Amino acid sequence: MLKAFQSKTRIAKSRLHRSAKLGIALLSALPLLFSPSAYSAELPNFKAEFNVQALGLNLGQAKHSMQCTAGNCTLKSDAKPSGLAAAFFKDSSHETIQLKQTQDTLSWQSYHKLGISYKDGKSKEKVTNLKLDPKQNKVIYPEKNREWPMQPQLFDVMSIAYAIQHAKLNNASLQNFTLQDTNFQDKLVLKSTNQHDFVGLDFADNNLDAVKYHFTSQHAEIELWLLPKYNYFPGKIRILNKDEKTITLSLAEPPKLL
Repeated sequence: MLKAFQSKTRIAKSRLHRSAKLGIALLSALPLLFSPSAYSAELPNFKAEFNVQALGLNLGQAKHSMQCTAGNCTLKSDAKPSGLAAAFFKDSSHETIQLKQTQDTLSWQSYHKLGISYKDGKSKEKVTNLKLDPKQNKVIYPEKNREWPMQPQLFDVMSIAYAIQHAKLNNASLQNFTLQDTNFQDKLVLKSTNQHDFVGLDFADNNLDAVKYHFTSQHAEIELWLLPKYNYFPGKIRILNKDEKTITLSLAEPPKLL
């Protein structure tokens, strides 16, 4: 009976040892399961409104939206003057950007802009297109017969803020962005990061916590405030071009998820 008891004790100890080893292995695996490299997040469909300032004036609002179907995303911006500015300016712009989104990547496909200007009571339309030519691996500007080589993490001025939001959500590098304009293609350099900044917005009674990024390039500077409270959605976007003309977009109300 003693031998039988000793045998059962050895078996129980062996099982306990194996269970302990398994537990340690699982605990060791947890950091891998929840590490930034294993985490991924997609941008949701949304609608948002921004107040637009330029030349020291409140020009009106820009309405942004994004809709994705099976990884094919359409980002839109519709901007026109309102309030006092509408008495002096009637120009409007309608931008449409095509993006591809996978579980952890966001890539640019094309940019289209319809600008409508008015002079002497007559309207004039101007169309601008930037397109990715995947066969040649180039960005094409057909209206001006210009082209540039395609770059990793390339985005236009409209979509760059959301690309940075996507990178923040996925703990991806912010060092490899390229800014595509109709006149240039610039490498963006991350000049500074403030993880504990604040931003005042019209819809909030108090300043909101923000993560602020400051990017520079040869032709432009971008300051961007992302809001942790709203899944790091862009709360404020400020763009300064080489002619020292600044345009600022400030979120007018909380973004609406669709």
